Amino acid sequence: MERTALLRSLSCSSLACNKFLFSAPKHSRSFLSKSSTVSAAGRYHRRLIPNRSLIRRNNWRSLSVASSHSSLRFTYSNKNFSSLSPRAVASPTQPSPDIAGVEDEVAEKLGFEKVSEEFIGECKSKAVLFKHKKTGAEVMSVSNDDENKVFGIVFRTPPKDSTGIPHILEHSVLCGSRKYPLKEPFVELLKGSLHTFLNAFTYPDRTCYPVASTNAKDFYNLVDVYLDAVFFPKCIEDFQTFQQEGWHYELNDTSEDITYKGVVFNEMKGVYSQPDNLLGRTAQQALFPDNTYGVDSGGDPQVIPKLTYEEFKEFHRKYYHPSNARIWFYGDDDPIERLRILSEYLDMFDASTAPDESKVEPQKLFSEPVRFVEKYPVGEGGDLKKKHMVCLNWLLSDKPLDLQTELTLGFLDHLMLGTPASPLRKVLLESGLGDAIIGGGVEDELLQPQFSIGLKGVSEDDIPKVEELIMSSLKKLAEEGFDTDAVEASMNTIEFSLRENNTGSFPRGLSLMLRSIGKWIYDMDPFEPLKYEKPLMILKARIAEEGSKAVFSPLIEKFILNNPHCVTIEMQPDPEKASRDEAAEKEILNKVKASMTEEDLAELARATQELKLKQETPDPPEALRSVPSLSLHDIPKEPIRVPTEVGDINGVKVLQHDLFTNDVLYTDVVFDMSSLKRELLPLVPLFCQSLLEMGTKDLSFVQLNQLIGRKTGGISVYPFTSSIQGKEDPCSHIIVRGKSMAGCADDLFNLINCVIQEVQFTDQQRFKQFVSQSKARMESRLRGSGHGIAAARMDAKLNVSGWISEQMGGVRVTWNSYKGWRREWIMIGQEFHHLLRRSVNPYFPGKVA
Repeated sequence: MERTALLRSLSCSSLACNKFLFSAPKHSRSFLSKSSTVSAAGRYHRRLIPNRSLIRRNNWRSLSVASSHSSLRFTYSNKNFSSLSPRAVASPTQPSPDIAGVEDEVAEKLGFEKVSEEFIGECKSKAVLFKHKKTGAEVMSVSNDDENKVFGIVFRTPPKDSTGIPHILEHSVLCGSRKYPLKEPFVELLKGSLHTFLNAFTYPDRTCYPVASTNAKDFYNLVDVYLDAVFFPKCIEDFQTFQQEGWHYELNDTSEDITYKGVVFNEMKGVYSQPDNLLGRTAQQALFPDNTYGVDSGGDPQVIPKLTYEEFKEFHRKYYHPSNARIWFYGDDDPIERLRILSEYLDMFDASTAPDESKVEPQKLFSEPVRFVEKYPVGEGGDLKKKHMVCLNWLLSDKPLDLQTELTLGFLDHLMLGTPASPLRKVLLESGLGDAIIGGGVEDELLQPQFSIGLKGVSEDDIPKVEELIMSSLKKLAEEGFDTDAVEASMNTIEFSLRENNTGSFPRGLSLMLRSIGKWIYDMDPFEPLKYEKPLMILKARIAEEGSKAVFSPLIEKFILNNPHCVTIEMQPDPEKASRDEAAEKEILNKVKASMTEEDLAELARATQELKLKQETPDPPEALRSVPSLSLHDIPKEPIRVPTEVGDINGVKVLQHDLFTNDVLYTDVVFDMSSLKRELLPLVPLFCQSLLEMGTKDLSFVQLNQLIGRKTGGISVYPFTSSIQGKEDPCSHIIVRGKSMAGCADDLFNLINCVIQEVQFTDQQRFKQFVSQSKARMESRLRGSGHGIAAARMDAKLNVSGWISEQMGGVRVTWNSYKGWRREWIMIGQEFHHLLRRSVNPYFPGKVA
């Protein structure tokens, strides 16, 4: 059995506080298919090419190297395994003299004026805000030494109804343009591009089109395709694109029934079948009944068919204009070339009134709380007793908050909900009143911030108890404050995340863009969200001087307890709702057909076939040749090589990567689980969760989580399995992943040892919570990503790695765990100890507690 410990450099997202790094878009469509993916929150739309599930998660996938001041030791029971001396490179605090700029005269020649310029120390970048003199378009040009260049153009697109115009337009503009007259130029572009990100996002009030690439020629190709797509799309002249992406009547034969079809229509039908998405939409619309957030920018399937092509074209004419645009450039490319490319497009337009017409008006605060009870569809035959959902939602302010207050609220949110040991999260899960937490805590992506918290998997009789528990817990936190260790852990976790600024495979420049645009889109300072250093120092000083209770308790009282703008949403399961909705839709379509003449029906059948023929007909060669691509000469001949030093510590192979990490140590400790009995595989995910959330012989799980938060940037444990090319047997491991500042390396490895050696598998109630949460997650996956479940099941038939993954996370495994946990609790505890001995403990001395 090979024993290996890795010090690795991998892509990652941060632990529990990614809201400080990202503003998370929610709806999008992959350019690789006609189907859309929707996030768990279900309120905004995004298109995703690679993987966008890294935002606001409690797990993280990060690791790099190394220490400049401290040797690396694995220690346990006063025994040293030996040491290496890894290095990290500290980051510069002053602007690099190599960062290029744009002289005022050059900018003037290209039609721009420089509005302001700053060096942003937090991201070590020179940021310049330009304004296009002719149209008023604003451009943020951020220059640094990051090779992963990012471009984004954002339009403020507030809808007035739920026909889904912003969402349909986001899809449609990417279906061919003036210079690139293909049906889907981005599908062709993918074949010859080195992009690191290619996507589009639809928010409730804005639409974003970002791209990223490390290759300069590829980057400018992508920029040109995007600019041509948004300003000169074919869809405003091609009714069939609107039909395809939005909605249309479909009739294959005059004797058949008419149906609705359309990419966005079908996508939103799926979204509206998912309880969590329905809850999120209902809450947002109830919180904001009087402004644009009171309608669905993604589109309500019952309302989408009311959208006309003329309204669609007018929306593009009004809002997709340079005067209404915010444009972002980031990276190590030439800032003059950025302005030159933009001037070619922007100079074609004159100024418009779009900025005035697209302003988002704030929602006025209620004078008293309100309550809504809604139904959601469920399958027939199941137990509906514990299928209710209840969520309390507050609109925190009638105007945008200043950065200092936002940062403090973010810390408060993390204190209450950010970790399994956070008091509000812990008390709700331990109450046994529900299966899983719902509500996103503090959300500040829109004009006005919100706070939401609730439970799902609740019985109808327990709904008042959940509401009372939430309010009493918040009152208790306001009266008693937070534990000192919890405040220290939260402060360290969030500050670590901010300073690390590790966004993993998600381009760093894009995360900065989304942070900046959260203020910029509302005509506020785009530089401010990028600068956390001063408000962080002020917050730390306030806590040190006044105490955490004096800082956080007034916020709980002002924004939540004494805030009348509270909306309670109760979602009730209804096994007949889906059939009623389908019957209502069919009745509408029957009336449509009844109103048509034979000639009308024949024409509709002909139009249906014509649309299908267009979709199936390949693009002509001359159109394909218009798509820019890279040649071999544009691609580096040598791959990027990660420096690797192979060492040995007491027979354990150690791989060290000497990379720039801003003085952060990242580590993977990898345990082989290939010899694990197959009957133990279903327990592996719960085992990994238990290692961090069951506590040890000396520490409760609350104390353990707080200690990890205080001393490290986070520790996670998860299984990994993958096929090996040319081999039948896969690699399968349990990975313990952690990160800390270099000076805290000893603390990190001592904590990893503590977790592995001293874990106690004795808390039956905690394990019950794990199983309930796992079941709730699987139910959400089944509704929202059923195709993924099916794909995993098929993969299990193709190779051993797929079979192992299915055993650890399949539907049947989750359900069997839920049914049998109580009956088999004693056996499960024994099996966990067996897992520890077989997969982890052989590499460490000492006994399992």
